[in-house]
Amino acid sequence: MPQQLAIPAVESLVTRKKWTAPLAPGDFAYGTVQAFDQALANTGMAIVKSNEAGVHLLLTAILRPPADVQEIKSHEGNFARADSLYGAVCRNRTGFAVTVDAVVYERPPVSGMRTESIGLAGREIHRATSGKAVMVDNRHAKSVIVGTAGSRNNKVTKAHVKETVERYVRPPAAQGKNMPWNEHVRDAVLLALAWFYDEKLRQDMEAAA
Repeated sequence: MPQQLAIPAVESLVTRKKWTAPLAPGDFAYGTVQAFDQALANTGMAIVKSNEAGVHLLLTAILRPPADVQEIKSHEGNFARADSLYGAVCRNRTGFAVTVDAVVYERPPVSGMRTESIGLAGREIHRATSGKAVMVDNRHAKSVIVGTAGSRNNKVTKAHVKETVERYVRPPAAQGKNMPWNEHVRDAVLLALAWFYDEKLRQDMEAAA
């Protein structure tokens, strides 16, 4: 399974001054990706396909622990929510999902909000995929898809992500329980787009070598 390009290898090709959004289907690798934007309380999941006609949203879901698990407090609650997520990821890795070309999820940040939640949840995705899932850095995804990784003076907001993701992917026509479309799902789609973008660069670099 192809690995994500190291962030410096991609960002050396992308400068803030000359950055333009990858608008053409040819700017993304072709294939199908299952992406998870993981956290212990809410994990967004999306299956996204890229081909010569563009980028297509095939399936979305929100993975949440049941109510009784949500009520458990402290570390015990976090571990119970992690166990619940493992089962949910395993269930969502069946059927059509086993045919995807890659599974991606967020690389846990070293600082900031919800670091423990993202890290514990990421461990369960790693475990559920036997270590085959590829981590994609959220700041890197924002840098190459939204156009900036954000700063104190120029933050990437949820509105920016929504606007950018919907530039490439048509939102579900019947949004709701069966095809949710919220910030968690859109963040998962953002990770998938970054993987397609990185993989196309990797393929081009390999072809040129």
